[in-house]
Amino acid sequence: MNAGGSDERAMQGGADARGSTSHESRASARWWSLAVLTLARAAIGFQFQSVAAVAPLMAGRMGIDKAQLGGLIGLYLLPGVVFALPGGLLGARFGDRRLVLWGLALMAAGGTWLGLAGSLAEASAARGLNGIGAVMLNVLVTKMVADLFDGRERLLAMSVLINSWPIGIGLALLLVAPLGQAAGWRWAIATTALFAATLGLGALSRTEWLLLLVGSFPWLLYNAAFQIMVSFLPSFLVEQGFDIARAGHLVASSTVVFVVAVQAGGFVLKRARHPDWVCHLCIAGWCLSLWMLASGAAPLPWIVAGGLLGGIPAAAFVSLPAEFLRPASRGAGMGVFFTLYYLGCALLPALAGALYDRAGSGRAALWMAAVTAAATVPVLWIFRSVLRKARSA
Repeated sequence: MNAGGSDERAMQGGADARGSTSHESRASARWWSLAVLTLARAAIGFQFQSVAAVAPLMAGRMGIDKAQLGGLIGLYLLPGVVFALPGGLLGARFGDRRLVLWGLALMAAGGTWLGLAGSLAEASAARGLNGIGAVMLNVLVTKMVADLFDGRERLLAMSVLINSWPIGIGLALLLVAPLGQAAGWRWAIATTALFAATLGLGALSRTEWLLLLVGSFPWLLYNAAFQIMVSFLPSFLVEQGFDIARAGHLVASSTVVFVVAVQAGGFVLKRARHPDWVCHLCIAGWCLSLWMLASGAAPLPWIVAGGLLGGIPAAAFVSLPAEFLRPASRGAGMGVFFTLYYLGCALLPALAGALYDRAGSGRAALWMAAVTAAATVPVLWIFRSVLRKARSA
């Protein structure tokens, strides 16, 4: 009987320990959320103060007087009269987190627009857009903190949250003014857009960041290989004795075949039992065609074959983020995905051009296109491995 009592106490102790751990985990998550929301609200103070921080520079360049400058500063808060209530109602309808991200997006867009503004009217419109985003953000982060905490903890949490406004103002005074003096007021104002846009990425979890950094590369490499091919194949064909018009027609035929193959790839991959293996085989065939083109083989058959095979994996590569991004993080995740895509597709063709110059022949660029395309195979395998581990964790 005592043994039974001991077992019962042990079980109860285990349950208590698990309950305590769960409680601590929830408490930690609440305070982490408060930190993120406080940082987001600091962006409001930072953006509000940015105009005042570079006021002398901005007024001089735009030809506005102090009264107009004061109106521009106050315009940031004016949308609160109209949008505070709708912002709260829209949060209840569409979700607080989604509206917070929309608020940050409007702040980023308005900050970018203000940095490019050429007139007072344009600057006022941009500042008003800033204000609308700030109102939505302010209403909803305050509501979210109220939901997260209760009792005396709520008082402490709210004191932390409201301090974000003067902290944001202080950061603007410390950072925006010196940057404006060094680089100009437009660049200084642009930092407010960057601040808001960066905070929008807080929707992504650490696992999603890792998967994005790996999962972006198949699409990046695939497109870079295509761009290298269509950029340098015409010059290589001219080297091989074709006239410019004929070389252009041949490369144009490649793009037409690619368009058809990309669409056909959607149907093929939908019906395939192992879509990744289809992608690997098609990439191998495309790389072979590029290698044969570089070796001086008759171009038309290899251009057609390469287009038919090379276009098929496109839908699989561009769909990779949708396999792991949550609806709440999909907008930010796709932004990261395409940022990496644009970066890679800007740098790799330039590298191919440098190899072309160094080798004195377009053959080097075509080889690089083949190597770049081939790299999608191991990267896709690595992505699958990371995704499996993330799902089993």
